[in-house]
Amino acid sequence: MVSVALILPVRNRKAYTSAILRQLSTQIAQFLADHTIDIVVVDDGSTDGTVELISQTFTQVHLLQGDGELWWTGAIATGMSYVQQQLKTDYIVWLNDDITPTDDFIQNLIQVCQSHLHQNVITGGIICDRSHPDWIVFGGVIASRQINNTRQFSDASVLKVDTLNGNIAVLPTHLITDIGLPNAERFRHYGGDYEYICRAKVAGYTIQLSSHLVATTDYSTSDVIRYMPLVFQMLLSPTLTAKWQTLQNLHRLKSPHNVSHMVNSIYRHQSTIPRWKYHFFYLRKIIKLLGSECLPQRIRKQQLQTYLLRQGVPKALSGSILGS
Repeated sequence: MVSVALILPVRNRKAYTSAILRQLSTQIAQFLADHTIDIVVVDDGSTDGTVELISQTFTQVHLLQGDGELWWTGAIATGMSYVQQQLKTDYIVWLNDDITPTDDFIQNLIQVCQSHLHQNVITGGIICDRSHPDWIVFGGVIASRQINNTRQFSDASVLKVDTLNGNIAVLPTHLITDIGLPNAERFRHYGGDYEYICRAKVAGYTIQLSSHLVATTDYSTSDVIRYMPLVFQMLLSPTLTAKWQTLQNLHRLKSPHNVSHMVNSIYRHQSTIPRWKYHFFYLRKIIKLLGSECLPQRIRKQQLQTYLLRQGVPKALSGSILGS
């Protein structure tokens, strides 16, 4: 028997939240006779009826509420603290609500937990694009290279990796005792998963990615562009106004390119970071991005094409991006 708590941070995505809670609840019901499986939803100030939906329809869910300032990392940390203090399960599972787990997800999750019970192992899952099921859009990283295709699991169903995305991650609850909670002060939205998994690895935990823990999502052209380096986003911005909006990603908390997140990631081992390092990093980024505009468009397009190929982006999407 294993005990597991699934933590879902949510905010104003009622349709997504409802869909995944229905899927999980249906699957969990099959295993409650032999295992303890709880769902903890941390709602960060939703105003679209998410809280009312959960309270009325999913009464078995542990619902925690924030004030709109938790963001991803704060919501995850709040859920983890609740699980450790109140539920005391063997495992904690991070899940994003905008994914669709496979029909055997909970069964495979239980098997993963049973195989590493009381061990210092963290296991991540893979998120594939619904239209291109071999393309992994979120998973893990080995030597700074993303795992981006299911063919990379042809020789083994589990790969040792350097870090994981937080969309699906299975962590032993005793990890909190060993290294504390995710750093919600420095990494409010992006980077909280990366920093925490890296901290766990330093503490001696094995980090692995499993092809048995699978979910799908609809990954569009705009998603590819949102995550690509800003130098390529600048290339794809057709007007000065669009380029200015792209530069604002250096400040936006919901952008993976915000300066605070990037500097905090670089200096994550330091207890304090002088303010000048943030300003200096920002200035360097601005100079680099504006300087890239001086390169011939042909060279920049070739660089973008190389990037898309390395990321494993399907031809249909990469062709659409390169043609824009």
